[in-house]
Amino acid sequence: MQRDLKGLQRWMQATIVSGEDLDAAGTLILPSATLDPLERLNIYRGMYEARLVDALRADYPGLVALLGDEQSTDLAELYIEAHPSRSYTLNRFGDSLPDFVAEVEGLRRAAFVQDLARLELLGTEVFDEQEVAAAEFPPLAGVPEEEWAKVRFYTIPALRLGSFRYPVHRYLAAIRTGGMAPRIPARPTRLAVFRRDFQVHHLVLSPGAALLLGALASGEALGAAMERCPAMSEATVFRYFQSWCSAGLFHRIALPA
Repeated sequence: MQRDLKGLQRWMQATIVSGEDLDAAGTLILPSATLDPLERLNIYRGMYEARLVDALRADYPGLVALLGDEQSTDLAELYIEAHPSRSYTLNRFGDSLPDFVAEVEGLRRAAFVQDLARLELLGTEVFDEQEVAAAEFPPLAGVPEEEWAKVRFYTIPALRLGSFRYPVHRYLAAIRTGGMAPRIPARPTRLAVFRRDFQVHHLVLSPGAALLLGALASGEALGAAMERCPAMSEATVFRYFQSWCSAGLFHRIALPA
């Protein structure tokens, strides 16, 4: 069998990635002194799978710590089989892992594992987003009360909001500092996940704060966002905005002209 260079490259890629047309190895690859053609090819196939496993482990260090080396590697290999890489980059290769985890049988504390994977996915997303300068808290006292409803707060690109069944951010914080991972009971938790100065941060939000910040992040003006939280006092809203501005969650705040 003869192939041109491009055809040979396409065959090599398809064979390494998905095991297609392995029988052609005998006619396209020469044996070495100690290995037959397929054995030589399988060296590259094994290296490729190991690279995929490493990429997943790098994006989900919390899962590795929780499951251990053996089980996390088994999980990664199952994921690779179900979701083979289709891109030239591995940057977003693990994006489907949280949903995949929900389908895997036999995982201990499966709900906690899925929450942890979801939080780590949000961390990789914000880390890859553009980092922009944070806006300073504006002098809202100078805005007429009837104009407050028109104020718009534009959140930074490197921000994601998530709701979890467990406070899994506590687990990540413990392993990042090298401490003993705590046993974390279930408790509904809402988080703002954001990047600042090339570090990923987690900010715990109350239910009302999560609702308000989510409305602003979706593009609603302050008045419409506050209508979602009718029981929230102005003092509470002001305190939230001070905290969020201090954390750098907004890149622009548009006051009425």
